[in-house]
Parts: sequence; structure tokens; C-alpha cells
Amino acid sequence: MQTDKKKYIHLIRAGFLTLVLLLGFSQSFKQSSRSEYRNNTLQRYENLFTYLEEKNLPLTDFRRLFLDPRVEYYDNIAVNYYKPPTMDSYSSIFFHIENKGYEIEEFINTFEDQLNVAEQSYGVNKEAIVAVLYVETKLGKVIGRYSVFNILSSLALADSPESLAKIENHVYEKYHYLDYDQRRDLIAFYKERANRKAEWAKAECASLIKLHLESHIDILELPGSYAGAFGYSQFIPSSVLRYGVDGDNDGKVDLYNYTDAIMSVANFLSHKGWDEEKSNQQKALLRYNNSRSYVANVLKTASTIKNDIVF
Repeated sequence: MQTDKKKYIHLIRAGFLTLVLLLGFSQSFKQSSRSEYRNNTLQRYENLFTYLEEKNLPLTDFRRLFLDPRVEYYDNIAVNYYKPPTMDSYSSIFFHIENKGYEIEEFINTFEDQLNVAEQSYGVNKEAIVAVLYVETKLGKVIGRYSVFNILSSLALADSPESLAKIENHVYEKYHYLDYDQRRDLIAFYKERANRKAEWAKAECASLIKLHLESHIDILELPGSYAGAFGYSQFIPSSVLRYGVDGDNDGKVDLYNYTDAIMSVANFLSHKGWDEEKSNQQKALLRYNNSRSYVANVLKTASTIKNDIVF
């Protein structure tokens, strides 16, 4: 009986020791994994960090952002980067507007006061403001499902050797039927575009981090488009800094707030030269979205809203 008891105690001790060793190994593995993740992350974004430091952003703050587990690197973004919608896709947006007249009318009735203030303050027609919000996000119903931070920080690395190599592989695989010179020309075109987009994205990353530091916005939780635009008005970060308006006077610019979005759209178009001349309206809208089919659709939508729906 005594022998059995000793064996039992021995087994318990052995089991406890094994558990302690396993827990220690697990903790050591976790620490090693965290350290490896940290080092890999800091190394991956090293060039972007240098750019952000040159913009006088505090190193500690933006490094902390990049080490957040919500940060994800989209390694194929240089190849799969968003392409502007075609005329057909914008036409389809307009095609459905007559069936959505009640939604637009309800929106206008709900935000009539804000639209009137925006029109009077910025000289931009109410129907144009509504048309932009409708074409961009269906009046806030389709705001995008991508992380704006992850899109922009990944696109900022589109000019890295790794990304440029992916572009070459993509061209050789997808356009294998082209001759050698044609493929080389296409690769050069894509690489040049990647370099331009990387520089643009670095600047937008800096603007996004400035928004975080100035407004205490959790920029890792901003949903938006594959182009890095967000909010009901689909502004890129630099546009928020320049043209965002705190329409409801709550101390912050929130483009997921209809009042702020309405005022911000009007402010943007006003700064881009919007007036009663159609040619100037077209120019202002081109600065909002550099697509002539987009411009035509917004103006046609605005006309329909004014003449057939409510105004």
C-alpha cells in the first residue's frame, strides 16, 4: 500500500514537472515567435519608416502601429492593384437610380438642413453633393471592406524588389503569348506604375498617421476601398486633412458621419473650382475621381435628382 502511494506521488511529481517544462517551452516559443514577427515587420517596412521619419512623424508612435496584430501585408498588391471602373460599371450605377428614388428622397429629407447649409456655405448644388455620395457609396451603404491602413502600407512597398519580381512573374505567366520585347515593355510599364503608386501611398500613409495622431482615430479599424479611400465620401487621407469638415461641431472630422461627409464633399468641390459653369463642375469632379465616365455619371445623377426625384 505504501509502495503504491509512493508511486502515485512520483507520477504526480513527474507530471507536474513535465507540465512546467511544457509551459516554459510554450512561453519561450511564443516569445521567440513574437520577437521574430517584430523583427520581420520592422525589416519589411524599413524604407517606409525612413520616409515617415523624414516627414517628422514620431518613430515610436508609428512603429507601435505597425506592430499591431491587425496589420497585414498584402504581398500581391502591386499585381492586383485596383483598376478604375469602366464606363459600363458607372452606367450600371446610374441605371438603378430611378429604382432608388425613394431612398434618395428619404436621404434628402433627413439631411435637408445640412444640405442647405452646405450649398449656401460652399456654393455647391445640393443635388451634386447627394449625387457624389450616391455614386461613391450608395449614400453610405457600400463603404468598402478593406483595411485602409493595410492597403496603403502594402501599396507603399509596391516598389520593393520583392514586389517588382512578382510583377515580372505575373507578366510572364499571364502574357506568355506576347513576344519577348512586348513582355519587357509591359513589365517596364507595370514597374513604373508601381513606383508611382508606392510614392503616392507613402505620402498617404503619412497623412493617415497624422490623422491618427491629431484626431486619435483608430486608423487600423477604418474600412474602405481597394484604392485606400474611406468614409461615405470616399476621401483619401490627404483629402481628409485638407478638406475634411467637422460639420456637426463635435470636435472631430468623421466621414462615417453624414453631416461631416456632406460638408466635406461640398468643401472639396468648392476648393477645386466648382461653380455654375458645367466645364468647371467637370474639372472639379475630375479632381475627385479622375474618370470622365465618373464625372458624366455624377452630373447625370445630379440632374435626375433635381428634375425627377425631389428638388
